Amino acid sequence: MNHTKDARRIGLVDVDGHNGFPNLALMRISAWHKALGDMVEWWDGMLPYDRIYMSKVFTFSPDNDTVMQSDEIIRAVPGTGITAACRRK
Repeated sequence: MNHTKDARRIGLVDVDGHNGFPNLALMRISAWHKALGDMVEWWDGMLPYDRIYMSKVFTFSPDNDTVMQSDEIIRAVPGTGITAACRRK
């Protein structure tokens, strides 16, 4: 993949865990950022990120309160829209 100098490192956190149910919000965000040329990967606690997206499908899943290295963290709550947060400034 070609990364431009403006490419950002994006981390994804599936708060529910990878339990066999795909998190469609994270999949869509991943596709959007990849189309912009950004590097998208599952969050790794040892790496810094420009932006981290956290999303969960089930309301009964506990929130992830882990300290994360990022310029910006966006959390999605079930029943709310996250697409407005995807606009690059």
